[in-house]
Formats: sequence, structure tokens, C-alpha cells
Amino acid sequence: MKEKMFEPFKVKDIVFLAIISAVTLCTCAVMPLVASLQTVVFGIAQVVTGLQISIFFAIGLMKVRKPGALFIMALLTGLFQLLMAPPMFFSNLVVGLLLEAFVLLVFHGYKKDRAVFVAVLLYNPLSLPFNYLYNLLFGREAMAAVAIKAPWITAGMSLAVIALSALGAWIGIKISKELKKSGAMKK
Repeated sequence: MKEKMFEPFKVKDIVFLAIISAVTLCTCAVMPLVASLQTVVFGIAQVVTGLQISIFFAIGLMKVRKPGALFIMALLTGLFQLLMAPPMFFSNLVVGLLLEAFVLLVFHGYKKDRAVFVAVLLYNPLSLPFNYLYNLLFGREAMAAVAIKAPWITAGMSLAVIALSALGAWIGIKISKELKKSGAMKK
């Protein structure tokens, strides 16, 4: 018998994703310390938050392997970020929706670890072009120009974001497997 691709979310799923989102936000509290550097170094915010976002989002997806789980975490983290900076909120929503569509088309959901890894790996790096376009479209050319003024730094920071996201996704998947083995994270 074939498994359903779309399963309804249970209350415990939403609660778990909300807790993961809250923990993710707490670990990203370092970002405001480097916020002023965004006008000098493109992608600095994603570099300092990429590892922890990837770790916790991977844990969330390994526990709740349902289409829409990534979007729920993106929405919940984005709602808190809306108060600090609207671009972060919109970036979360757009990237979350794009990745959900991608995972459904390519992997048919999060049943495979590879799907979790790829989705989490792409989450932070996809926010880089979105933030660049947002800054261009909404009159913040100085922030967008940072990416063009120093292309080598921009490329290096982008590669760093990808590397940290990959490492975080891998660590999150490993932690989830160990938690499942020990019985601390049940289905």
C-alpha cells in the first residue's frame, strides 16, 4: 500500500515545530550584533545564523516529515522577525514556499533524509538573492550595492553560507537519528 504524500498535521506536530522555531530564534540572537555590518559585508547575517537555523530546521523536518513543515517553521520564525525587519519575514515566506514546492516536485515530500538535507541546505542560501532583490526594489540601493562593490567578498560569504548550511543540515540529521535511537524523539 502506498503512503499518502499529504498527511494532516496533528497538534503535537505544530507544537513541536513551534518549539523548534522558538529555539532557532533564540540561537539567532547574535544576528543583531552584526546587523550594522550588512552595509559593508553582504550575507553577514546569513553567515552568523546559518549553522543554527540549519541544525534546528533539520531536526524539525526529521521529526515532522510532512509537506508544509518547513513552511510552518519559516512562517513562525518570520512572524517574530517581522517586528525587527520586514525583509526577513518576506524572505522566510518566499523561500519557505519555494522550497516546499521544490521538495514536492523532486522528492515528493520529506520521507527521505536526502530531501530534508537538500531543503535545509538551500534555505539560507536562497535568502541571499531575495534580500538583494528586496533591497533593490524598495529603495535600499546602498545595501544592495554592497554585493556588487566587493564581488569576491560576496562570493566568499555566499560559499560560507552554503558550507554552514550543509554542515548544519548534516549535524541536525545526525542529532535526530541519535535522538530517535535513544527513544527521546518518537514518531
